[in-house]
Amino acid sequence: MEETKYRCQAVHPFTCRAMVFTGLIIDARLDEGILRKTTAELVRAWPDRPWALSTGSTVDFEGQESHQDLAYWMQRGIQPSAPCRPTIIDNLSPQELDKIFMFNVPMKTENVFLVRVTVLRDATMLCFGISHHLADGTASYNVIRAYCDLLAGRPIASPLLPPDSRGKRLSDRVTPTKGVQRPLRDVGYAEHLANFTTGLWPILLLLVSVSWNLLLRQLGLQEDLEERFVYLPADWVGAVRKRALETLSMLPADPQPRWDNQPTKNNIINAWFLKTIYSTVARSNAPVDFYGPLSYRSVVEPPPKGHYWIHNSIGLLRERLTVAQIQQESVAMLAGRLRLATLRYTTRRSIQEYLRVCEDHASYRMLPHIQGQGTKPMVMVTPWTGFDFSGLDFSGASCEPGRPVQVLFVNGLVREMREGVWPSAFTLKSVQGGGYWMRAWNTPSGWRNLDRFGDIDVL
Repeated sequence: MEETKYRCQAVHPFTCRAMVFTGLIIDARLDEGILRKTTAELVRAWPDRPWALSTGSTVDFEGQESHQDLAYWMQRGIQPSAPCRPTIIDNLSPQELDKIFMFNVPMKTENVFLVRVTVLRDATMLCFGISHHLADGTASYNVIRAYCDLLAGRPIASPLLPPDSRGKRLSDRVTPTKGVQRPLRDVGYAEHLANFTTGLWPILLLLVSVSWNLLLRQLGLQEDLEERFVYLPADWVGAVRKRALETLSMLPADPQPRWDNQPTKNNIINAWFLKTIYSTVARSNAPVDFYGPLSYRSVVEPPPKGHYWIHNSIGLLRERLTVAQIQQESVAMLAGRLRLATLRYTTRRSIQEYLRVCEDHASYRMLPHIQGQGTKPMVMVTPWTGFDFSGLDFSGASCEPGRPVQVLFVNGLVREMREGVWPSAFTLKSVQGGGYWMRAWNTPSGWRNLDRFGDIDVL
């Protein structure tokens, strides 16, 4: 098959060298042969399904057997007993999970799509990897859903590359606004561009600053970051949001709003995470940049019927804060600020201007603009809470036909996104209901202080 170099013209600039991995623990032994055959079926180029996932004749699939069983991972905490507040799951190691899920995955993969299977004595650990330049979390999830459909013998939409792979500008395909919209200040071209560091010298200075801070951390002169799994009960998140809504409803209206009075649960979790990170830092007006990915799929013209665009349809939200502001303001106020930023960055005009920035700078290297210094100048949180992994059905590959098959745990990771350089997190809904998972980087002092921020009255 002829190789084609793909360069998306409207993609999140941070993701060009990254890979999205989704690891699933499934409560049944799956047939490795069926999984391999389904992988080949998904990636090969059919006449009516062009090469969006194709790697030519290569099927990047590997399997292995393990002596472990499901009870081992249950003891590690993949289904925690019902805590009443946020809890660090100390026995569940991100590094141990990654080692099993991503075995024999080179640091630089040659293929845009891969599958790894580890068959346990009574369960299966299944990992999907897809190029982040090609796909965002939504596309990755939908590819896995298509994989399940193939297992079940159901037809799938033909996965296509989006129009910007063929020289079209996605900014010209933003759909018009329908109905009356709330008046919000759009994010213009210049403001979007200011969220990125571009140019040789600015990027060089940023990389030198980051390298210097990493050296100080290795020498023990600055606090390092540690990655942990944290479980947040649904009732606790709901109670914090309920109190936040009550607090914000009592505040006087502002002619130039600085917050929204309807923060989502994601906003609440993000504000709470900010509190845990900066609670142990000396109070100052040092700047903190909060970054978050936002999907713009809903405002871009859809593909033809029966087709699906595999695309990294992610914009970038930035909210400028200070250490003192994070420490002094309530979770309600911080969540309200993040909600207003989300609304501003997702207006159609704002998304169109963001796409124009990406299109005009597609050949440039772009990094986040960071104002502060030290270990924690910025925070990035990636929400995967909208994906229903519990609905994925792998029973078509079960070694025991007819037996129900469930996903018990999801391990999300984007590799090569400078993980561990600054505080960051993935958030997902628990597939078994009852809460949220965070896979997050924080300082040891921040983790030690986490219990204090489980008290709703403190927030």
